[in-house]
Amino acid sequence: DPRAVEAIADAGPLLERLGIELGAVGPRAVLVHAYPTFLLGRGVEPATFVPGLLAQIAEDGHADFESALHSVLDMMACKASVKAGDRLSPTEIDALLDLRDRIERGTACPHGRPTALRITMRDLERNFGRS
Repeated sequence: DPRAVEAIADAGPLLERLGIELGAVGPRAVLVHAYPTFLLGRGVEPATFVPGLLAQIAEDGHADFESALHSVLDMMACKASVKAGDRLSPTEIDALLDLRDRIERGTACPHGRPTALRITMRDLERNFGRS
């Protein structure tokens, strides 16, 4: 999307603050000069993340810097989050739960989905045919 490529110039300071450096190499092509290692470590490849990022920035238009930053950070957090089927060690689970308790908006993802559910013993018994 040429509009998304144009967003690079407007979003330069925002992208740099996030550890992302991009350069337009044509009306429909982008070169990635720098990219956060934590995203790579979670399997979030630049080829799939950057187009969505630029589309988000273009969609936000001329939102104030703080709003745009939160929007992009939400997107990054969602892409790099633990997904269903990911295997975590007990230590990783403890660290994740500790972090969840210490962050703002830790009870839900950026899209509003809960990060935890309360399941009572009665619910467990009912679901396993023990009621």
